[in-house]
Amino acid sequence: MITIGITTYNRLDLLKIMAESLYASNLTPSCNIRVYDDCGTEYGIDELRRIFPTAVSVTRNTYNLKSDKNIYQMYRDFLLSGDDYFFNADSDIIFHPDWLRISLESLQETEGVLSLFNSVAHPVNKMINEKFCTKSHIGSAGALFTRKRLQELISRFPDIDEIKGFDWQWSEYFCKKNIPIYCVNNSLIQHIGYAGQNSKVFFDFGRNFTLASVSQGQIINDVFEQFLTGLLESQNKEQERLLSMDNSLLYHLRRILVLALKRILPKKLRSFLTDTLQKNTDSGNEKLNF
Repeated sequence: MITIGITTYNRLDLLKIMAESLYASNLTPSCNIRVYDDCGTEYGIDELRRIFPTAVSVTRNTYNLKSDKNIYQMYRDFLLSGDDYFFNADSDIIFHPDWLRISLESLQETEGVLSLFNSVAHPVNKMINEKFCTKSHIGSAGALFTRKRLQELISRFPDIDEIKGFDWQWSEYFCKKNIPIYCVNNSLIQHIGYAGQNSKVFFDFGRNFTLASVSQGQIINDVFEQFLTGLLESQNKEQERLLSMDNSLLYHLRRILVLALKRILPKKLRSFLTDTLQKNTDSGNEKLNF
């Protein structure tokens, strides 16, 4: 049995796309979908049950734990189940249709940790073969664990209050214990979001993801277009801010120069400079009188 754990917080449009892609993939009766909502404001537990009609549990936090601690709580709850494997899904991914079979078969060739998401943000340490590489760090989204590995993690991090940057924490732990972190070369999931608690701007793209349909291609195209539009808007705002600062600084420097010259120049020369400067000043700027 495998738990498919899904953390959610708002972003209803992406969540619906994710759910549709998940249910369109080749799931089996051995899958237990468990949803963990971090006290979102865009929908309630009833809406989540409609989106995930086969979920064995839908849990809603009474207050916002934030992403890392919500994931940690999900891992702890998994150990109370009788399931053998845990897959860390996310609310902003889409799936290769045969992701489940391929990943469970591939997990048997690892030491209990496998990422289905070959993120461009996490560099490759070593190419193993045509199927796998290893990395020093993987994000939680797309991570597949055996029960033994998650039990080991919770034993190492028993207190939720010490959780901060959880995927960095457990990745570092595995590396120190010489437990290789395997990653598929060909991503079995694809990221379709670019704004979250731990990723505000960067578009975390999975290498070598095979599109299953035209609709999947359109989804990625639309999200990437939104990302680029948002990036352009941010750049324009920053340019406007810098230009405003430059203009303000230039204005104050000119005022300082005027005050200094007032003290040292004869009256007739000041009058001549005032007329000359005014002729070269753009309309709308304050008149500079010596």
